[in-house]
Amino acid sequence: MPDPDNVEPFDARLKNLRLGISDLGQQVDSYKAKTAAALGGGVFLLLLAAGAAYDLALRRGGARLTLGVTRETLIWIVSVVGGAAIALLLLAFVRVRRRDIELDARLDQMEQEYAELLERRDAVARSRS
Repeated sequence: MPDPDNVEPFDARLKNLRLGISDLGQQVDSYKAKTAAALGGGVFLLLLAAGAAYDLALRRGGARLTLGVTRETLIWIVSVVGGAAIALLLLAFVRVRRRDIELDARLDQMEQEYAELLERRDAVARSRS
């Protein structure tokens, strides 16, 4: 326990906690950003495939004429883009299920400890003045 007459150990501990919180926060944010990228890419590709499939189902030539491809080529493109969309969506859902709950809990604990240490440091500083 830090000496109440000396504020220096509080500052050193606060600095270490800030660094740890920053590192853990960066890890958590990076994981969430990759998951969000997979989910966003999957939804985007799924909408593209659905739009082209809609044109194919109604036998419209909008997407096919815009791309300048034959019907068979558009079917192939829809299949590939749809498969990629499903793969990205599955990847995102697997990442959501496999995320490290303990890492989030440890980050919360460090943030709580940081807040408590700040309060104690301020209380010591007020009592000294």
